[in-house]
Amino acid sequence: MGENVSYKHYNWDKKDGYYVSPKHIMYSSYFYNPEDESLSILDKFVMHGRKFSSMCDGGMALHQNLQESLSKEQYRKLLKFAAKNGTSYFTFNVRNTCCEDCGYISKHTLDKCPHCGSTNISHLTRIIGYLKKIKDFSEPRQIEASERVYN
Repeated sequence: MGENVSYKHYNWDKKDGYYVSPKHIMYSSYFYNPEDESLSILDKFVMHGRKFSSMCDGGMALHQNLQESLSKEQYRKLLKFAAKNGTSYFTFNVRNTCCEDCGYISKHTLDKCPHCGSTNISHLTRIIGYLKKIKDFSEPRQIEASERVYN
C-alpha cells in the first residue's frame, strides 16, 4: 500500500487543480530536489539532520542513492557525520544485480553476469523498506526508479 500512496496523492492533487511537478508522476519525501547535482552527499545528510528535522512532526528519511557501494571506511565516516548532524533515519540505496539465468547476485550494478555471462539480468533496489527487483515494482514506481539519481 505504501508503495502507491505517493502516486495516488500526486494524482488527486493534480486532478483538484493543485500545482504538481510536471517532471514527476509522484511525490517524494526528500527535503531537496533529487536531481540537484550541486548538492553533495554531506549536504543531504545535513538537510535531513536535527537542524531541519527538529521542526517536523512526522517521519522523514534520507534515501541516499549511491552509484556503487562505498568502502568500510567511507561508510564509517558517513555514519559519524550522520551522528554529528543528528541524521537519525537514513538508508543507502545501491542498485544490486540478479542474474535471471543462473541466480547469481552481486552488490554491484552490472549489465552482464560475471558468473555465466548472461545479459538476462535484473536490478534490485530499496523500495519502502526492503530490497526488490525494479521490474516487480508497480508501474508508477518503475518510472520513478528510472528517474532516480545515483551519486
